[in-house]
Amino acid sequence: MQERAARTRQALIHAAAREFDHKGYAAASLSCISKAAGTSIGAVTFHFASKADLADAVHAQGMADTRHALQQVDRSVGPLRSAVAMASAVVRCLEGHVAVRAAARLDRDRVGSALNWTAMWSKTIQEELAGTAGTEPCASATPSIGQAAPSLVLTLVVYMVHGAEMDLREQLREETRDIRASSVSDRFTRMWKTLLPAVERPMNF
Repeated sequence: MQERAARTRQALIHAAAREFDHKGYAAASLSCISKAAGTSIGAVTFHFASKADLADAVHAQGMADTRHALQQVDRSVGPLRSAVAMASAVVRCLEGHVAVRAAARLDRDRVGSALNWTAMWSKTIQEELAGTAGTEPCASATPSIGQAAPSLVLTLVVYMVHGAEMDLREQLREETRDIRASSVSDRFTRMWKTLLPAVERPMNF
């Protein structure tokens, strides 16, 4: 019984992730979610007291998937390249995990929520850029990467990840989404390969 309940709960979270990703929080329907999961409204309310609780579970799944991807990144290649690899991992998560896309959309739909997907991964990248990953950051430290301040690199990373998300969403709306969507993370990585030399080398003005 416990195993069956766990499977039902996971099916509901996956179905809800698709619903929140496609329609947003306000338009998402518990009846559509239960139908997609192959279960009843009663099963939904048994596992989740409200749509907000279900959204929290979806968001938590998206956060967990993203954290796991970040933990797999090789950090032996230096702060900048490690940070870029982390950003690429985030984009691959958006591409391959509907719960991650749902978490990103829920952040925008539920402004003010204590949970924030972007803040989680951007903080991890910020710590990597600043050389403070796993430590308490020093307020007086202002390290640089090549000639670019970590804060500017972080801003560029965040902008590019959000741009990749919008690109991915546009492609997913098209009939050939499964074929074309695979190019988003590849394009993101290629863009960073182009940008990295400019960030790393001294700049003369």
